Amino acid sequence: MYLVVSGEGETDIGKSNEAIGPLSKLIDKYIEPHSGFSLLEAEMLEVVHETRITEISRDRQIIKPLSRRGKKTQHETREFYSAARALAHVAQSADIQPSLAVLFHDSDSNKWPDYNTKRLSMEHGFEAQGFDNGVPFVAQPKSEAWLLCALKNSYQNCTAFEGRSGNDDSPNSLKGELETHLGEPATRVKLNELVDDGEIDLAQITDMTSMTDFQESMKAVLGRMLGRPIE
Repeated sequence: MYLVVSGEGETDIGKSNEAIGPLSKLIDKYIEPHSGFSLLEAEMLEVVHETRITEISRDRQIIKPLSRRGKKTQHETREFYSAARALAHVAQSADIQPSLAVLFHDSDSNKWPDYNTKRLSMEHGFEAQGFDNGVPFVAQPKSEAWLLCALKNSYQNCTAFEGRSGNDDSPNSLKGELETHLGEPATRVKLNELVDDGEIDLAQITDMTSMTDFQESMKAVLGRMLGRPIE
């Protein structure tokens, strides 16, 4: 199994394997109990820079236009649809098969329809590229909500975080609250240390819809790839 991940933000997915972000590490840790080993340690995880995804998505020799855009690919979600197609291409082209792709993005909104539309756009993008092993990883409203659930709330009563504003400039922003809790800036290095120390575990986040959506999609894909039900 080969895993390709992509998304936005240095402190989320990261920019490369040399500048890996905490979410890439967390995805690997979520998969490890099912695969039996760390894909990252086995050098079977590739962080794909979002710039490369953008380049691929604009290359019509690679991402060929399909039929006229309809409800599944509305203009405001085309970015997510196209990014999913591009990441699917990277996964399909990997030397190691079968491959799995995870595409991350913040939703930056407290409107559930916005979150759902962006997530569905990724699903439709994977489908359009004929790729069955694609998993959307969309935060509601942003990844700091998941981190606060683990680090501040000890995985309890986390639903309210998803209704918060994703604006970093808003009063009592999620990012500001996380940094206040940590007592220091939430840098990539700091967050990676927390992940490595086992302070954050995606599997323990069970009352946030954005996380359980990811978990259900990942379990379905892993079950298909590994040939056994994933609980």
